[in-house]
Amino acid sequence: MKRQKSKVFFTAMAGICAFILFAQTGFVRADEKDETINALLDRISNLERKVDEMNKKMEINKSVETAGFSEEVIHRKIEHVLAQKEQTEGGLLKAVKDINVSGFVDTSFTNNLQNPDTSSATSGGGANVARVFDTEANNFNVRAAEMVFEKLTPDEGGAGFRTDLYFGSDAEVITPNGSARDQFDLEQAYIQLKPDGFKLPIGNWQWLKLGKFVTMHGSEVIEAKDNWNFSRGLLFGYAIPFTHTGIRAGYQLTDSLAGYLGVNNGWDNVKDNNRGKSLEAALGLTASDKLSFNLAGMYGPEQTTNNHSQRALIDFITTYKLHPKLTFMLNADYAHEEDGVTAGKDAEWSGVAAYLKYDLSEKISLVNRTEFFSDPQGLRLTAGNPQDIWETTFTFEVRPYKNLITRLEYRYDESSSNIFSPHTPPKSGDHQDTIALQAIYSF
Repeated sequence: MKRQKSKVFFTAMAGICAFILFAQTGFVRADEKDETINALLDRISNLERKVDEMNKKMEINKSVETAGFSEEVIHRKIEHVLAQKEQTEGGLLKAVKDINVSGFVDTSFTNNLQNPDTSSATSGGGANVARVFDTEANNFNVRAAEMVFEKLTPDEGGAGFRTDLYFGSDAEVITPNGSARDQFDLEQAYIQLKPDGFKLPIGNWQWLKLGKFVTMHGSEVIEAKDNWNFSRGLLFGYAIPFTHTGIRAGYQLTDSLAGYLGVNNGWDNVKDNNRGKSLEAALGLTASDKLSFNLAGMYGPEQTTNNHSQRALIDFITTYKLHPKLTFMLNADYAHEEDGVTAGKDAEWSGVAAYLKYDLSEKISLVNRTEFFSDPQGLRLTAGNPQDIWETTFTFEVRPYKNLITRLEYRYDESSSNIFSPHTPPKSGDHQDTIALQAIYSF
């Protein structure tokens, strides 16, 4: 339709031009008139042809503009562009794109109600006794700051790694033998392998770790954010090790039964202190979504330059969810060491800890821990002080924000031996009361 209108328009214009030309020239010869008219008609024909060509081009452009691209074509184009970008950029971004980064910052204040005498030269003067990390009385402290870098193994099998960088006063406590004792510790550093289609007659291997890793014993861990209380218990500090360096493999026997096996340099040793190695093993049973059990053990020589005196540890944990808001946990430990006191005189220690946690709401929890620890040869808790010691702890935890944990804790310790600091004014040294505040930010 547009093309026809254009043709009529140019024809009319040609006629008008011819009329004007004829009017200006007046009476001319017939042959001259014919030549003029023919020239005008040729020009009109050329113009009509150009209009037709323009209309065809407009129709083609319109069809191209309205034509869409399929989602598949667009997706392939985007993938091609991203692949080119990844190949050209490389560097740090390419290296860390699959690495998970996490960590936390742990700060606290502990007040000893007995006001221990800091000028005393006796054991524990000015300190909280029978504690693992919170040893400073009446003191603000940055307990720990941790950065974790982890690349998970692919589901289909492959390799990954994990590195835990641990800073702060707690790092001095967990630093193993063979490492510099300061406010930094390489808490974990291991390569993890996941087998691809490797199966056993009974059960399947799930992973293999090579390097340094935390112990699998005990109900409490080094990271404060993953515990129920602020202070660590007696069993955590004196009945079990913190870390191991060696090789550990995890396996799945059935849907509800799993375990691990390992060989390492022993208790808290980066470099072995003798020529013998220690063995570790565990079995975990998930009886239901409310009840679980875990039995673990270690066996091997742990004394420096002594390859024959063996140390054995048995660790048992059970967790039972009594109610959606109420959880009970029990941890028991027993250890025996040949020639632990002197040559020919063995040593042993044991303990039990019970925990009860009640969630008042999604953000508020109440926790009680009560435990007993026996050190009859005075080998583990305070050197040369055979004793039985017990403690009870009450913790009020509030999580006001997504990444913030705050705790208010009261703890009472009592011992059969007067191990606690002299007090001001003088009081019996058979017990200790502390109140602590803690704030943890995790990411």
